[in-house]
Amino acid sequence: MSKLLKASAVIYVLHFLLEAKTALCENLAFWTIFTLGWAIARKEVRFSWHILYFPLILYGIASTGSALLAERRVHQAFEAMLWFKMLIFPAAVILHRNVPRLREAMLYASVLFGGGMAVWGLLEFFFLGQRDLEHRMNGPSSHVMTYSNLILPMSLLFIILWLYQRKWWQLGVALLITLALLLTLTRSVWLGWGAAVFVLLMLTRTQIRYYVPAALLIFVSFLPMSLFSRLTSTWDMKLESNFDRLRMLEAGVEMIKDFPVFGVGPANVKEVYALYKKHDAPRIRPAHLHNNAVQIWAERGILGLTAYLMFLALFLRECALARNGPNRMYADMGIAIAVAMTVAGLFEFNWGDTEVFYLTLNLCAMIAVAVERPQPLSNEVTAIPVPAAA
Repeated sequence: MSKLLKASAVIYVLHFLLEAKTALCENLAFWTIFTLGWAIARKEVRFSWHILYFPLILYGIASTGSALLAERRVHQAFEAMLWFKMLIFPAAVILHRNVPRLREAMLYASVLFGGGMAVWGLLEFFFLGQRDLEHRMNGPSSHVMTYSNLILPMSLLFIILWLYQRKWWQLGVALLITLALLLTLTRSVWLGWGAAVFVLLMLTRTQIRYYVPAALLIFVSFLPMSLFSRLTSTWDMKLESNFDRLRMLEAGVEMIKDFPVFGVGPANVKEVYALYKKHDAPRIRPAHLHNNAVQIWAERGILGLTAYLMFLALFLRECALARNGPNRMYADMGIAIAVAMTVAGLFEFNWGDTEVFYLTLNLCAMIAVAVERPQPLSNEVTAIPVPAAA
């Protein structure tokens, strides 16, 4: 293994560990891609294709086209940054295919990342008093929504690791992160986590699924009143945050009707929202529409939405095909993470959060390589059976 390839792998792991800090994360992503590109240019490692590159390329084309055709082109130059962000996915795929122990290193890095994020948040909750809706814990992230969407896939990853490998430290990390996730008071990630667990139980066909409804009822019954009221408020349309999301969806649908093909353009939703919102909408200029599908279609057009849905569908297909093979654990991780992030993304634009976007692509790359079927070598000759002479 060349020194450049080793350096790229080390920088990549550091990039993963520091994903909660946007500037450090992006700088390390740049050096990961740069050193790997240098190694490819020197023919020390070969570029390799994966089917998931296609929807990402399509998403980039849709985003750039939407930015160029928008009436307000304020975000035109910044769309080049999107292409750079997406490069971390092929870089991660190539590294995982060529660095034998990178997957193991990433799992141990996940302990530091997920466990560290959880401990940071719990310290804020228990010692700094960040335990109500106005002062929620956010760990090293800038916002509680970013923080909760970063630890959501980590919780599921370690739960599945423990279910398959039964190591005590995996259960400890899983419980620690899940507790932090619960105490963020973020309903969208609660729903995402619950949907992922439900799907996994249905897929595994284990007898435990028949006891889950009763266990869930008991768990909810004994929740502290603050958590119980937060959970039940999910369906309260009189609550301002819920009503606000409803008005955002309505405004997004109206934007889509007027700009179905190319959207209003990246970063323009905030500016044009005032033209489409109803008079009783609580917020005048929200940053986004709090829904991945509606935001992408309204902002980047039907091609952008198609690319997003295609990425999810192809990734889930790869995981589903691998469930009957030796890499079933990683397949279940992929399904759980995809379901959780998609369901959470029905109430929050987590696809557009830089830190969460990087984490999603990194985890998908690791899992996509782990579940792929081995391909025959290009120089391998297939033997043709010759009937024995009589």
